Amino acid sequence: MTIDRSDLYVVARILERLWKEERPMLRTRLQLASRVNHDVFTRYLDWMQGKGLAEMRDDGAGRGGVPLTGTGSEAYRVLVRWINDVIAGPRT
Repeated sequence: MTIDRSDLYVVARILERLWKEERPMLRTRLQLASRVNHDVFTRYLDWMQGKGLAEMRDDGAGRGGVPLTGTGSEAYRVLVRWINDVIAGPRT
């Protein structure tokens, strides 16, 4: 499934949670931490995998973790900087 218009705040929340973790997060934990429902989360995670921002790992027991890729880490850094510069604006 594709995402026609992605919500940058949803992408940023998912990337942020992955960026803060030292190890891959379980999908359910990541979904809850991202504050989106399961269907929306699944679409975003699939989209992010397709863009090379995150990947799914299977531990063999049906509990796969989601790590942030190097591309995802860079995307998070750029996105946060853009949000701070453009959306938040200059601090006075």
